[in-house]
Amino acid sequence: MTPISSSGKTLKSPAPAPVPAYIDAVAGGFAGFAVRILTAPLDLIKIRLQLEKGDVLGTSIRTVKSVYRNEGPLGFFKGNIAATYLWITYAAVQFSVYTRMATYLNDASPENYFPYVRMSPTAVAFVAGASAGLTATICTYPFDYMRTAFAANQGEKAQSVVGFVGQTFKSKGLGGFYAGVVPAIASIVPLMGLNFMAYEMMLQTMKERGMEKSSTMAGLVGAVSGGVSKFAVYPMDTVKKRLQGQQFGMVALNPGSRYTGAIDCGLRIVREEGPKTLYRGLAPTLIKSMAGTGLTFAFFNATKGFLVEAHNEYLGQ
Repeated sequence: MTPISSSGKTLKSPAPAPVPAYIDAVAGGFAGFAVRILTAPLDLIKIRLQLEKGDVLGTSIRTVKSVYRNEGPLGFFKGNIAATYLWITYAAVQFSVYTRMATYLNDASPENYFPYVRMSPTAVAFVAGASAGLTATICTYPFDYMRTAFAANQGEKAQSVVGFVGQTFKSKGLGGFYAGVVPAIASIVPLMGLNFMAYEMMLQTMKERGMEKSSTMAGLVGAVSGGVSKFAVYPMDTVKKRLQGQQFGMVALNPGSRYTGAIDCGLRIVREEGPKTLYRGLAPTLIKSMAGTGLTFAFFNATKGFLVEAHNEYLGQ
């Protein structure tokens, strides 16, 4: 009901308080934590398949049987501590940067930022998503490197995070934690740009058809956008994993035949193992990506809604 003053004039309802920046970070971090726990086995299978080198293509079922037989049920959660740190911090940074960047681009004035011109909603979503992915990747990449190292380790003895960090820094320096960062950035920028753009486009289409936004809707739309965007950039993810695996000796290469960079790695994979190798591990990855992205958006939407409501109640709104 619209409030009316004693003189009969219509009063404007007070504008809702701006959402504090920490809410996006907390909601994103919680979403990342929850999704990581649910999708950890699929992540490990994908990494193992990407690191395999040879003429015989590994299958997801064969890899599952091998992990279970040789490493037991807990083997599917190798590297889970580093991966959990990765997902929590990545999602927290990603959603915080995306919200702030999208707000800035929507509010920016063309007159003040020449030759800036006002962007369409889809362009805003792509640029904001790409910026969020780039920032989150640079900030959290060492966790991704550790996650890959632990997941690729097929031995029975697991190294501690502290021990691994100390050993890597001593032998390779700070740069050792950023092995494969170039293809990672090259894949994450279009991946997250397409992800958020597809998400916002589908969400807007559903709203125009009279469907209210909910956590379930966010999850379904996020699953589709996550699967499509991941498929589009998957070869670069394989190159990144190969370069990471080479750094800590998990990729079998003859002496003197190390990959010299992302381009060399990609070309040699195609030439020596065939183009299909770039898509090795695609099946578990698409399942994980669709489930992970869908659940991430669903958890984020639900958690943010809860925190915003609690914040407004605290302010008495």
